[in-house]
Amino acid sequence: MTMTAKELAQRGKLDLQALRAGDVAVAGLKEALARVGIVIPSLQAGFPVNGSGRVELGGCNAGTATRLAEVINAAADSVPELRVTTP
Repeated sequence: MTMTAKELAQRGKLDLQALRAGDVAVAGLKEALARVGIVIPSLQAGFPVNGSGRVELGGCNAGTATRLAEVINAAADSVPELRVTTP
């Protein structure tokens, strides 16, 4: 199916909005991680998929992953609303 110029322009606008959403999400996540002394060097915005902003978490060393798990668990212990109940 060939897209019209108007459809292409609209898609480009949506992709740009999604790219920006990914950038904003990355910045917020980096800031939150920095508050607890965690840095994930490969954290970056990715190309949008289906009009949705994406964040690529990438990889980190085992120490960073362990610290991240500790922080998430501490937050879940402190704020019950964060917890998800599993069947």
